[in-house]
Amino acid sequence: MAAKISLPMVEDKRQMRNRARRRHRPFLIATLIAIVLYGLYSLSDVSAYSVLFVPESFQSNLPSTTNKPILAAGELVPLEAHIMSKCPDARDCLRDLVLPAMMRVYDKVNFTLSYIGTPTENDGVDCKHGPGECMGNIIELCAHHLYPDPKIYLGFTMCLTKDYKTIPQRELVEDCALEHAIDFEELNKCATKDNGALGMSMLRESVQRSADVCCTPFYAK
Repeated sequence: MAAKISLPMVEDKRQMRNRARRRHRPFLIATLIAIVLYGLYSLSDVSAYSVLFVPESFQSNLPSTTNKPILAAGELVPLEAHIMSKCPDARDCLRDLVLPAMMRVYDKVNFTLSYIGTPTENDGVDCKHGPGECMGNIIELCAHHLYPDPKIYLGFTMCLTKDYKTIPQRELVEDCALEHAIDFEELNKCATKDNGALGMSMLRESVQRSADVCCTPFYAK
């Protein structure tokens, strides 16, 4: 009798499991569809801004990835980064923090890149990593001055920081200028105008901005 009873019980359990699986199948399918749609939405947001760091000479061949409206200047949220051109942390900051943020909110922010240093009594600036860093800061500020669009000057700055140890060597600056469609001669004129007075004035203003908002350089004793 036990054998006759156990077999139907096993069959009943199997049928119950099969019915439970069929009931859950629509929920699994709906979940998979939601995951796929979210992935496609996220990818479109990322690719929309990553195109901004492609050299301008190639951008005309790339398809449009977004129809999102750009907010008017008065409606944009301020977003600032404060760096030193020859600091490895600046490279990491731009790559790991600024770029991912801009990928998401580039059309909603007013982005400003400022520099960290110490104004001196003779109207100069003391830069933590030496005079070469001051010159690198000025070059990057000149790029911003000549090309206010972040997709140009921020891309140029990121290009320099990838090889920050060689800033401000001419070859590096020329290569990054070419990559981001920046006129090297105009960049050089800006950095050296009035015997460097224009560039130093922009650097002092930027350094003071950083000091007022958040940042002063730390010098190890």
